[in-house]
Amino acid sequence: MSDSTYTVSQAQARLPRLLKEDSFAISVHGKIKGFYLSKERLEAMIETMELLGNPDFMAALKEHKSGKGKTYTIEELDKEFSK
Repeated sequence: MSDSTYTVSQAQARLPRLLKEDSFAISVHGKIKGFYLSKERLEAMIETMELLGNPDFMAALKEHKSGKGKTYTIEELDKEFSK
């Protein structure tokens, strides 16, 4: 078991401290039976799934990864959005 896996008894005894962690697993008889994910971690995962399901975002990401994406300076963006 990793450092982020706890038995039910360990998790019960350490719960206040464990809730400060980003994530951890709970095991029973050496088998993982559940996971805890912080609110922040879960929100980040949902946001990632939403972005990956957005065709416009995926097209922009593909363009960026290929090196064909355009970059703008802060000044250019300020000028464009202050119109």
